Amino acid sequence: MAVNREQKSMRTTPDIESLEKELVAAFRESALPGENIGFDQAACEEAARFTLRCAVERQVGQASLSLESVSGAQNTRHLRLAIVNDDMPFLVDSVCATIAGFGLTVERLIHPVVAVRRDAEGQLVQINEHANGDGIRESVIYIELERTEARIRRELVQALRANLKDVAAAVTDWLELQNVLAEQAVALPEGEGASLLRWFLDRNLTLLGHEIVDPEGERTRQLGIARMRSQPILSEESRRRAFEWFEKGGKAPLIIKSNQLSTVHRHVLMDLIIVPVEAKGKISGLSITSGMWTSAALAAPPESIPVLRTQHSRLLDKFEFSVAGHAGKSLTHALTSLPHDLLITFAQDDLEKLALISMSLIDRPRPKLHSVISPLARHLFAFVWLPREQLSTERRQNVEKMLTEATGAKILSWSNTLEEGGVSSLRYTLDMGADGRIPDPDVLDQELENMVRGWKPEVERNLREAGQENRAAVLAQRYADCFPGTYQSTYGALEAAKDIMRLFRLERGGQRSTRLYRLASDADHLLRLKIYHLGGALPLSDAVPTLENFGFTVLESVPTPLDDGRLGYIHDFLLELRSEEKCESLIARSEEIEAAITSVLDGEAENDAFNQLIVSAGIDARSTVWMRAWFRYLRQTGLSYGLVTVVEALAEAPGVTAAMIAQFRALHDPDFEGDRAQAATAAIQDGDTALVDVHAIDDDRILRLFRAVIESILRTNAFAYRAGEALAFKIESAKIPELPAPLPWREIFVYSPRVEGIHLRAGPVARGGLRWSDRRDDFRTEILGLMKAQRVKNAVIVPTGAKGGFFAKQLPSGEDRDAFLAEGVEAYKIFISALLSVTDNIVEGKVVPPERVERLDDDDPYFVVAADKGTASFSDIANKIAIDRGFWLGDAFASGGSNGYDHKAMGITARGAWMSVQRHFAEAGIDVQTAPVRVVGVGDMSGDVFGNGMLLSKSLKIVAAFDHRHIFIDPNPDPAKSWDERKRLFDLPRSSWDDYDKKLISKGGGVFSRSSKTIKVSKQIIELLDLPDDPETTPAKLMTAILACNADLLWFGGIGTYVKAASENHIEVGDPANDKIRVNGEQLRVKVVGEGANLGITQAARIAFAAKGGRINTDFIDNSAGVDCSDNEVNIKIALNAELASGRLEPEQRNILLESMTDEVGALVLEDNRLQALGLSIAEKGGTKTLPSYVRLIDQFEDQGQLNRAVEGLASNEDLIRRGQENKGLYRPELAVLISTAKLVLQDAIENSDLGDDPGLDSELLAAFPAAMREAHESAILNHQLRREIIATKLANRMINRLGLIDPFELAEEEGCSLGEVARAFVMAERLFNADGIWRELEVAEISEDIRITLFDRLAYVLRSHMADLMRIGVSDDRIGDTVDMLAPGVNLLNEHVQKLITAEGRLQAAKQVKDLVKAGATPEIADKIANIYMNDGAAGIAFLAHSREIDPLDVALAFTNLGSQLGLDWAQMTATRINPSDPWDRLLVAGLARDFQQMRLDFLRRTRGKDMQQFVENWAERNIDRVAQFRKIMDRAQQTPKPSIAMLAQIAGQARLLLSR
Repeated sequence: MAVNREQKSMRTTPDIESLEKELVAAFRESALPGENIGFDQAACEEAARFTLRCAVERQVGQASLSLESVSGAQNTRHLRLAIVNDDMPFLVDSVCATIAGFGLTVERLIHPVVAVRRDAEGQLVQINEHANGDGIRESVIYIELERTEARIRRELVQALRANLKDVAAAVTDWLELQNVLAEQAVALPEGEGASLLRWFLDRNLTLLGHEIVDPEGERTRQLGIARMRSQPILSEESRRRAFEWFEKGGKAPLIIKSNQLSTVHRHVLMDLIIVPVEAKGKISGLSITSGMWTSAALAAPPESIPVLRTQHSRLLDKFEFSVAGHAGKSLTHALTSLPHDLLITFAQDDLEKLALISMSLIDRPRPKLHSVISPLARHLFAFVWLPREQLSTERRQNVEKMLTEATGAKILSWSNTLEEGGVSSLRYTLDMGADGRIPDPDVLDQELENMVRGWKPEVERNLREAGQENRAAVLAQRYADCFPGTYQSTYGALEAAKDIMRLFRLERGGQRSTRLYRLASDADHLLRLKIYHLGGALPLSDAVPTLENFGFTVLESVPTPLDDGRLGYIHDFLLELRSEEKCESLIARSEEIEAAITSVLDGEAENDAFNQLIVSAGIDARSTVWMRAWFRYLRQTGLSYGLVTVVEALAEAPGVTAAMIAQFRALHDPDFEGDRAQAATAAIQDGDTALVDVHAIDDDRILRLFRAVIESILRTNAFAYRAGEALAFKIESAKIPELPAPLPWREIFVYSPRVEGIHLRAGPVARGGLRWSDRRDDFRTEILGLMKAQRVKNAVIVPTGAKGGFFAKQLPSGEDRDAFLAEGVEAYKIFISALLSVTDNIVEGKVVPPERVERLDDDDPYFVVAADKGTASFSDIANKIAIDRGFWLGDAFASGGSNGYDHKAMGITARGAWMSVQRHFAEAGIDVQTAPVRVVGVGDMSGDVFGNGMLLSKSLKIVAAFDHRHIFIDPNPDPAKSWDERKRLFDLPRSSWDDYDKKLISKGGGVFSRSSKTIKVSKQIIELLDLPDDPETTPAKLMTAILACNADLLWFGGIGTYVKAASENHIEVGDPANDKIRVNGEQLRVKVVGEGANLGITQAARIAFAAKGGRINTDFIDNSAGVDCSDNEVNIKIALNAELASGRLEPEQRNILLESMTDEVGALVLEDNRLQALGLSIAEKGGTKTLPSYVRLIDQFEDQGQLNRAVEGLASNEDLIRRGQENKGLYRPELAVLISTAKLVLQDAIENSDLGDDPGLDSELLAAFPAAMREAHESAILNHQLRREIIATKLANRMINRLGLIDPFELAEEEGCSLGEVARAFVMAERLFNADGIWRELEVAEISEDIRITLFDRLAYVLRSHMADLMRIGVSDDRIGDTVDMLAPGVNLLNEHVQKLITAEGRLQAAKQVKDLVKAGATPEIADKIANIYMNDGAAGIAFLAHSREIDPLDVALAFTNLGSQLGLDWAQMTATRINPSDPWDRLLVAGLARDFQQMRLDFLRRTRGKDMQQFVENWAERNIDRVAQFRKIMDRAQQTPKPSIAMLAQIAGQARLLLSR
């Protein structure tokens, strides 16, 4: 404390007044004349007082600084700054440069240098006005500057303090810096480099700092400003490049510009002099000296500056200029005017070009630009010359923008000087950084010229250079001045010319185009796209998503309207690549990418993420469309992965993607040259190799699915594709894994931006309608279900099932129905054309493949379609396309057209389904045509099926119905009046339930809109529908109640699935639109369901409804008349096409003939429906007893791949056996599946036999056509292209309808023969025993349906026996006609005498059979005929033996009967026929035994050598009397058995066979 008090007492108290006086005098004396303006005595004193407060205390070596804001004259505020420091060079320059760096203006500067005396504490004691007086010299700086905000004031003070320290460091170390540079000069080899360093030492370089840096950045020997920095003066990248420079032999010294501005003296970029430091022969460091050229050095003549003087001399020598001549002086002047600090760093070529440019500008001033890169490529020096009058701030800024955009660099510094000849010179230093681009100086020079010269002439010149010589002036006159100034300065005339040519092309056709390009200034990952658009600005919402889907990020968009848009719009998008693809590679593919983008903008291609594959995977636009199409197909098959996931998988595995495209091209490109199989194999191997690198399991699965699709494609029009058409891929479905069942035989997938579609076929010859689907994402699921139903439905016709569907993707929104329909028609046309584009044709009897389509399958010309939901009026459109393409089927391609059979006008579908309804009610004892049947339904009277169906009986009472618009309820309708009103609605061009005359609706009823939120219901409706006692309900609840209503008939005539089983959920049904109203089959309370429409009820629901006693078939049984009618039309037209081609028939005559046969065609169709429904009832008759046989049949079909139990909704064997134990058989919906499958299997077998070529079946073929055709065009029918198929179809249907499902297949097993042989035997037996006549009598007989079905069953059983006989005698391979002709006389003779030929026991059994049948309800005549056929058992074998041995059939029959009677074999045979076991194996055994008891007798009689067979029997009996007696004992015991068994009969048969062989 004592010491402090002592020191404090020693401090000198300054004489402030005296100091102030001295400082005022110093201010006055040092102030320059201009500085005293407005600086009167008072102001000077105030300034001195302020400065004195700053100077009053300061330590040597430390600067004192003060900055404050004050008010000046007229209350204006400004800043004043006082700095007191040791006097040294560069202070004022450095301070002013620092202030200027903040953008502030110095308004007053006073800088006296004074001598002062301070005490030990730095307290100011004395100021001498004159600096040369006694004391320490101090610099006093007083500055007034413009006012600024507090933040900037703080930053300014901080910068000033730092810069003052830099000045002190540089000045303090100056001598040592001199010594370092001198050392370097000495160390360098003698030459211009060393001379340059010595020249610098001669006060030509202001030295500022020095340091040595090693390769790792460690610093040593820091001097001057270097010791004030925490980081090396050279950046890491520059240091690396500098070491490389010297290591590669670069000469020292290396002189470059620093990125850092000097904080001392002048704020300019410092010059760095770099000399390598070597140790042990290697460069261990860099000695870096920083400084700046002095003003005198910059102005020195070039011939006095080392390095530059050498360059100068070389130029003089090269061009042979005389120093004293004009050119020599011009050269010297040019070098003098150029910056020396840069010239010494340039290569000779760059300096030469700069010098020559500068020389030329003296005599010819003009815009010019040249750029030079620094030795380490860290800086670019740009020299820009402009005529003085053309330089403005805006022009300078445009030049700077041009430079930065071209290089991606930032401007470190720039300067402007006025040279001789009125030329302004702009000089720029740009920091290239690590990513800067070195521009082409000539390109920049051209851009500058474009920027400056006259716009229109420059545009015209560029147009002319682009090849538009003839129209350049016209185009420039029209377009050039429409480009705004910002465009002109940004893009230039060359770009304008390119844009003009694009817009001019658009005027000749098109609305928009695109151009991919880059500016020289764009970074590597950036490029640009221009969209040219006529007719208004292009919305960003259209363009940006499109570009993003191509894999670009849109950074900015610049629209340029020309003439306010009247000449078009140019939209310039700056794009960033999201992938690793290089911009240069995309520019190289610009035409392809531009076309792809334009096609998306024009709607010709879809706008989704698949487009990014063009950029990321490098595939072309067409391949991208293929990929998108395959994805759409896979999505239709149930692929769970979304679009983005799939695209990412393809993009991230470009090798796999490219291999798949290569494989597809190898297989299908018609222009492919080389070995296709080898190329495809190589592509597969490449894909397998690339797949190894795919580690994500989902990606691997996606890629393999795509490849599976490619490998499944049999045909495609991808290489025959034309704009506006759709792609088509014909696919072998079995090759694609995990497709939902049932698997089509073939399918065609159609894709375009406008429409997508599918066509599924169950076999080579298939047919089915085309549906206009409203299910975008799963129409294949819908069509697959329909194909499945169509397949079994088509059991009644020649082709198997097919179905097609399309989804129109660009339907207009709103209520414009005409526009909606028009777009649907166009989509349909595209779909049809695509299907035909991959289909074979037949020309002059030969199959002709489609053009430019590689076929990987066999000939496949049969392709027919038909109308379906939403397309009823489209058949003419389809036929016109087929005719225009020359397709062989002509207008038989699509049935139901104007020259075909109109299903709605014929009401054929509804009439066919009505056959099933009549059958259901008839078997319940109700005549639906006369009895009052209460009906509920789905549909309205404008529809084909519902409308026609509800007019088929005038006794119907439709109590409730609904469609997609309205709900109709009439609790107690008048049948006659309501029928008339329904007929009126049906006849209207368009109608709905709302058009129904409300006055005719009974009390409490009404028509309600489905769009209503709630509906008020009457007591009558509540009672009718068993609704809760609530006055209001919702439309959904009301429709649900209608479906579950207690009525007689539920008639489906509309679209949708409304009934499921309780075991099913709504998702399984696949019709979400009707989830809210759907009921369970178990809830139905109607007696009968008529399925006029498809898919109204699920198969599980049908079975559930049937299980509770409901009467129902299936949709494919009920409504098969439509497809049957279409098939008849196609078959008729195919036959008549041959007549048209030969000229025997004119088109108009054909059309008249077609129309005249309408009723007969309808009759043929309805007969098929009637017989099929009857056949179903006959099959149902077997009940529990036949269940095991049906189970075996199901297994058999499954084993053959003809049936999928799960798909068809059939129960497992265990469930069926359990059902049998409950005394229940198969239900009608299940039998419907089996009947259809059996027909298809049998039809296929007949087609693959030679039966179709048998002339004996000509009558079968002719019977399939109307009488008018049979009479006039018999030859055309008999030579029909589908002869075998038609015969097989008709025969298979008749066999199953008449014999039932079991017998044909069991016969094949029983006799070990083919189904074709069974079919031949059926026709023979049918003709020999007049079965067809008996069937007709049965159908028209006035008997109950129950006995009618029983009689049909009995007749089938008897006919089976005769068929077995025919197969056993070996005639089932012979021609039918010959065999029937051979056997008929004998069979007829035997039939006439049958009563005399059979034994008494036989007659007794026959009489009993007749009596039982009559008692059950049969007419005596029919009972007699069935008994007669029964008694004729064995007639075929007897007739054949008689014919072969030329013996009277009666004699053979007598011997046959006597032998049977004598041995008891007649009894054994009749017993076998009466046994009807349920086990299929027992059935086969007992049927075989019945035939054996007959056949063994025939075999025995064949041993007769003579013609007296009776004598032969007697002789044999005498010879074997003992054995016969023994056998008779066995037979007597058997006959006394109350219940003979199969085993017993089998033993008897064995004993009999042994006996007869003796």
